[in-house]
Amino acid sequence: MAVSVLWVIKGLGPGGAERLLVSLAGAHDPEVASYECAFVLPWKRHLVPQLEARGVPCRCVAKGRRDPLWPLRLARMVRSGGYDIVHVHSPLPGSVARLAVRSLPRSKRPVVYTTEHNAWGTFRLPTRVLNRLTSRRDHFTFAVSTEVEGSLRGPVVDHAGVLVHGIDLPGTRAELAGREAMRAELGVAGGEVVVVTVANFRTQKDYPTLLHACAELQRRGVPFRLLAVGQGPLEEEMRALHRSLDLGGSVQLLGYREDAVAVLAAADAFVLASRWEGLPVALMEATALGLPAVLTEVGGMPEAMGADGALWVPPGRPHALADALQQLVEQPELRSMLGERSLTASAAFDVRRAARAIERRYVPPVPGWAPPVGLEHIEICRARPEHEQQAIELCQLVLSHQHEGDWPALFRWKHRRNPFGPSPMWVAVDDGRVVAVRVFMRWEFRRDGRVVRAVRAVDTATHPDYQGKGLFTALTLQGLAEVAAEGVELVFNTPNDQSRPGYLKMGWQEVGRLAPVAAIRSPFALARVMKSRVPAELWPVPLAVGVHIDEWLAAGGFDRYSTATPAGRLATALSPDLMRWRFGSALQPCRVLDDGNAAAVIECRTRGAVTELVCLLGLGEPVALDRLLRRTMREVRADTVLRLGQRRPATGFFPMPAVGPRLTCRMLGAEPVPKLPEWALTLGDVVLF
Repeated sequence: MAVSVLWVIKGLGPGGAERLLVSLAGAHDPEVASYECAFVLPWKRHLVPQLEARGVPCRCVAKGRRDPLWPLRLARMVRSGGYDIVHVHSPLPGSVARLAVRSLPRSKRPVVYTTEHNAWGTFRLPTRVLNRLTSRRDHFTFAVSTEVEGSLRGPVVDHAGVLVHGIDLPGTRAELAGREAMRAELGVAGGEVVVVTVANFRTQKDYPTLLHACAELQRRGVPFRLLAVGQGPLEEEMRALHRSLDLGGSVQLLGYREDAVAVLAAADAFVLASRWEGLPVALMEATALGLPAVLTEVGGMPEAMGADGALWVPPGRPHALADALQQLVEQPELRSMLGERSLTASAAFDVRRAARAIERRYVPPVPGWAPPVGLEHIEICRARPEHEQQAIELCQLVLSHQHEGDWPALFRWKHRRNPFGPSPMWVAVDDGRVVAVRVFMRWEFRRDGRVVRAVRAVDTATHPDYQGKGLFTALTLQGLAEVAAEGVELVFNTPNDQSRPGYLKMGWQEVGRLAPVAAIRSPFALARVMKSRVPAELWPVPLAVGVHIDEWLAAGGFDRYSTATPAGRLATALSPDLMRWRFGSALQPCRVLDDGNAAAVIECRTRGAVTELVCLLGLGEPVALDRLLRRTMREVRADTVLRLGQRRPATGFFPMPAVGPRLTCRMLGAEPVPKLPEWALTLGDVVLF
């Protein structure tokens, strides 16, 4: 199932950022993402037909030129659209969209991405401040050039990267077939040198410098023709300047044209006189057509083209611009050389590459693995029955359980008796010897009445002689591919600080910390709890309170309490069989407490000098559950009792700062990773496994 993405942009006129959306719409993978577009300026809708022809519905959220209610309509669209991702392309409407996202409950918030098309310093001050404040929690920011990335400030810097966007290269080059016909339509003589600019009439594009440079060429007697394609708020002012400079037919201001690329294809050279830029689409199109270029040294253009890829001039210097244009007009060899360099540079502007890069951010792929030199003979395979004993012994060795006689039984209990099914296991075999093992424990969640098949990445081990060779990655990737083919939708786990980076490199995403809340028996116990920041013992301490799970189930305990999954959340698919397996093993002794108002499955572990009562599963009325746990803590003389869920100071349950496992997840389809509030986990879902 594809993720649902809402693009948010100021307008859909013929500007560079807007044309990039058209290119992306034609290059995206519909199996990864589906798109809609919201825009604000109703008079800027030139590209709506092109976007909708590419399957992107467009909606204007403003009713007129001065509609003060457009932010409310945009917010309503974001809040009610059920989008997985909101991707903003303009700072002001993007800020409104981010605030709308933040107003949603955590479980329903889309992930926010931003593409910054211009340096932050080019925004008006109020827009710049609002953009910086609201973008702090964006998931990722794409900057169209290094200069744009360098202009970012604040927390967004840590989640940003340069992505050179692109165009439809084959489609653009196809316009060259109509070159002669367009030259004839424009009245261009056979030997005439035509220079084209595609730029809207805005301060950024600095038409005054360009027009004064053309007037200088006229004074020098240089034969040329400049064709300017564009529209904008300064158009009438620039036409007046054109008349005052008496440029006549040497400079033709063509206005807006849907066939701007066809006009470019009729040119002999390209020029931009911009004061600032990101990375203009018109330049990408000019390079795809092999046009030599005269450019100002601003924005991402020097980085994209290289020092020798164009003739460079400082911004705001009409005489320097005239000198460069004169060189191109009078030197055919120079035009030919720079045209070849433009064509070479255009390879970096393929929109398909940009689309894949964005989609990889939306839905990270599973990376590949190749065996290192010298280990090509190692077999990576699904474990066969004869591999199991070796795998257990290897796990015992690597995980430091070799002196624990019950550990093989614990392994088989987890992976062979699970009601969700036996755990699939993969091994690396060298000459008949198991040298690495990877196990995925099967699990099932329920969400809105639907079963979500999952696996838990649990036991893994690599023999010390083979560590650092990539076998952990090879086994994990093999396992992901196979369980995905079986219909498993996600893999989750709570890795420690040492193993977490390896998972993140393979496409796992960190969901967040499962932070337990705790009640402490006494101030004296609090001191011990604060000092005992060590892992808990593997084997629980037997308890005499409560009853065995079998007795509780036989008395109808499971039927007395609702186990319905909260709307929109992932919760373990509980059943009597699952509870007997999970909480009934003598290897991991648990007890059930039930006072008629609430029930709790508990175990007791030691953590350093602390005795810790753990609520693995709580059912019934929350306040009654807390009181039941506190009574039991005092009865068994535990120092503290832990559970997941809301803090409740009135019943003595407070947060434990910087305590709790970090949940990570890897989706095996196109759906985004569920956010932390969407997981209705208990400690019974994560302790031990």
